[in-house]
Amino acid sequence: MFLFAFTDFIGRFHPLLVHLPIGILLFTILLQWLSTKEKWAALQSVIPLGYLFGAASAIASCITGYLLGSAGEYDETVLNLHQWMGILTAFTAIAGYLFSHNQQNLKYIAWAILGLVSITGHLGGTLTHGEGYLTKAFTSANADSLAIKKPLTNAQEALVYADVIEPILKEKCFSCHAASKQKGGLRLDNPEWVLKGGKNGVVLKPNNAIGSELYHRILLDPIEEKHMPPKGKPQVTEKERILLEWWIAQGGDFKKQTKQLEQSPAIKQALASLEQAPVKLNTDLPKEAVAAAPIASLNILQSKGVTVLPVAKGSHYLTANFVNLTSLDASGIDALLALKQQLIWLKMPKMQLASADWKKLSALTNLRKLDLSYSNINQEAITSFITMKSLFYLNLVGTKVNGTALIALKELPELRELYLSGTKIATADFETLKKTLTKTTIDTGGYQVVTLATDTTLIKKQTTLK
Repeated sequence: MFLFAFTDFIGRFHPLLVHLPIGILLFTILLQWLSTKEKWAALQSVIPLGYLFGAASAIASCITGYLLGSAGEYDETVLNLHQWMGILTAFTAIAGYLFSHNQQNLKYIAWAILGLVSITGHLGGTLTHGEGYLTKAFTSANADSLAIKKPLTNAQEALVYADVIEPILKEKCFSCHAASKQKGGLRLDNPEWVLKGGKNGVVLKPNNAIGSELYHRILLDPIEEKHMPPKGKPQVTEKERILLEWWIAQGGDFKKQTKQLEQSPAIKQALASLEQAPVKLNTDLPKEAVAAAPIASLNILQSKGVTVLPVAKGSHYLTANFVNLTSLDASGIDALLALKQQLIWLKMPKMQLASADWKKLSALTNLRKLDLSYSNINQEAITSFITMKSLFYLNLVGTKVNGTALIALKELPELRELYLSGTKIATADFETLKKTLTKTTIDTGGYQVVTLATDTTLIKKQTTLK
């Protein structure tokens, strides 16, 4: 066990070491070209040293790469080709050292190394980022921040796995668990692989959704390492979660039609929604550049236990997660407001603030997503949020807001998702909300667990308005 852990540890140095031979060998080739000029002829003396260091670092990269690849998380065909190209690069670098005195041979060696480094690097990128990673930026499927799925013609006649479940897995799981990459030794792009599981065992236990790792990891807190999809990847939506749970609870069948499985009202509603073309949400980051957030304000929030992270690599736009915090003093509120230009995602579940402090949040006009579930947010504060013109997601689950206050949300042109499960809104007010917020999907919740004769657990949803 220790030996396997040690080799795995050494293998994880490959991403660090792999760039050394690339840089050293390319720099050596540059020096080699310059040395052909009379002015830089003295550089010829350092070329053997460059090839020697390049060969040594290439050998170290090959060893660590072999150990990393032995974990079985990558496509074997691409992996084997990548490894052999790396070995050839190392041997060619050794040849460069041995024949560094022969300028004619050295010229051919330099061209060979340029080709080998390019091929090896491309194969390494394919292993890490998937097939076609170079051209993804130019494909129509990636032109938008949210892929548009083709709606089903008849959801009840659809195949439950091929038409309902597999598209979810393809969008949320295949990038790490398919042919080109298998994290944890797990593939999900074929029913046989789904049933086989990964190196930690089976991930699908028919009739037991909670006991299936495929579903259980979705329920974990996003900040946990084992949460899937991992942080930074597109997350499973509530509708997708319900469908995945239903499919597993009904036996995890790969061939049946949806109409052959027992369906609660919530499942029927979720399936029916697949017949409608989904609305494209404006989830893109703001196009305008923004300055970095004040360090002092970030330090204050982090000292209080707030998780503040950039929403994307290299971006100054931020997400703030209050995790388990339920209160915030004046200094914390001031620090939060100091991030009004950078903050676009804010999660404050169970937060308890004074009415005046809630109103202060209306200054966060750049917010795209706001989670205030189970907080003590009041009516006046809700009406003050009409300044958040870019807000498209608002979670008020478990709060005491009423329909009168929510009518003010019609002033938010981008609002597309509104969650109101467990609120005190009268039934009559929902009809008014439907007519007022015509572009917004209103999720009223009302989930309850029902035990069937087969001990299968389904989630039922009493009312969903759109």
